[in-house]
Amino acid sequence: MEKYLFMAVGIVFGIAVSLYLYAIKREYDIKRIKNDQEYYSTQKLDAALQGAVEEMQTKMKQLNRKLTEDEKNDIIFEHLNENEENKEQTINKEIK
Repeated sequence: MEKYLFMAVGIVFGIAVSLYLYAIKREYDIKRIKNDQEYYSTQKLDAALQGAVEEMQTKMKQLNRKLTEDEKNDIIFEHLNENEENKEQTINKEIK
């Protein structure tokens, strides 16, 4: 009987340790994502990527399939280049 008690306590302890370690890892990942967004993200980049994501979603619905890596890259860089061109046009208007 004593064997089963120790086995049950061991199982409960193992589950508790696993959940604790999972919670610590998840908290670390959330902090890392927040710091990365704070350090590397800009409003223009977020706008360009949001536009790219929306275009990818519409293309996937139209084609009824997942996009290839090349198609995704083309869309992303197209939106980033559009954003850069808009920035240059704004600078030119300010100069005039």
